Amino acid sequence: MRRSLALLTVFMDFAGLLGGYLSEFAASGMSFDLYIRRAFANLEWANFIAPTLKTAVFGFIIGTVSSYFGYTTNHGAAGVGRAATNSVVVSSLLVILADVFLVKCIFFAFPESAL
Repeated sequence: MRRSLALLTVFMDFAGLLGGYLSEFAASGMSFDLYIRRAFANLEWANFIAPTLKTAVFGFIIGTVSSYFGYTTNHGAAGVGRAATNSVVVSSLLVILADVFLVKCIFFAFPESAL
């Protein structure tokens, strides 16, 4: 699960770049070369740390919680359904709590990213 979230993050980054270019091209006719140069002009390593850290933590939470509920399930097919539902609910709540905590930590560690 952790690997798939990282791949999904990379895919969505490229999709965001492509979508931004298409909308900019439609609005002003900007060339792809100029768009890429401007998009990456102010990019720093600090811009990669926060999303990568959050993706890894979220993947760990989802994978761990789902594995726990799947491993401890009983009562046949009905128990599997309950375990799946419980794992989605608990994972969602833990991801939201982890996001709040990580945002605070990231803004503390990288105050320039809060601007």
